Amino acid sequence: MIPAQETVGAAALALLELDAASVGPMLLSRPFVVGPLVGTFLGSPLLGAGLGAAIEAVTLEDLPLGGSLEVSAPVAAGVAAWLAAGPCALPAEAAFPAGLAAGWVHARAEIFLRSRRSIHVRRAQASLARGLEPRLGRELASALALQVLATFVVIVAAFLAAGPVLKHLWPHLPETLRAGARCAVVAAPWLGAGGLAASLWGKS
Repeated sequence: MIPAQETVGAAALALLELDAASVGPMLLSRPFVVGPLVGTFLGSPLLGAGLGAAIEAVTLEDLPLGGSLEVSAPVAAGVAAWLAAGPCALPAEAAFPAGLAAGWVHARAEIFLRSRRSIHVRRAQASLARGLEPRLGRELASALALQVLATFVVIVAAFLAAGPVLKHLWPHLPETLRAGARCAVVAAPWLGAGGLAASLWGKS
């Protein structure tokens, strides 16, 4: 049985993730919005904002357009903020890579779903070939429902499985590894800014 708080949080994030590419985009799903929202919901807005900013920095170039999708930024930010500010209360340096890992897994699921969406096109074409009006609303609703379900499953798995496992393992990891993770969180905005600057310089 999924706890009510986790269910509400995962469902809200799954719906918000639609803004990334499927509906919108209106920037509501960007980490600098998702992080503070999750943090505020859990009573730690500054922690959520900090993790949102860090993930925003490292995913700024990876917009979910066309065939390019390395990490799902809204899932990464939402999971990181939840694991740090929620019941698991992970250190920010542990929640940060966990969020990115969840975002990577979700991106793989979304790429698979994108490849399957041609089915909806073929159905519409078959209806037209038979002289029937294609049910575009039904096809769109079906595709969006699958997107929400996949996102919900990935987020719930991160909340209920990855979070508790990492909470147990994190204190037993070598201090050098944990210190490196702390440095990564602090350096993330600077690395992101440098990567963006290099990208813009190469395109100029």
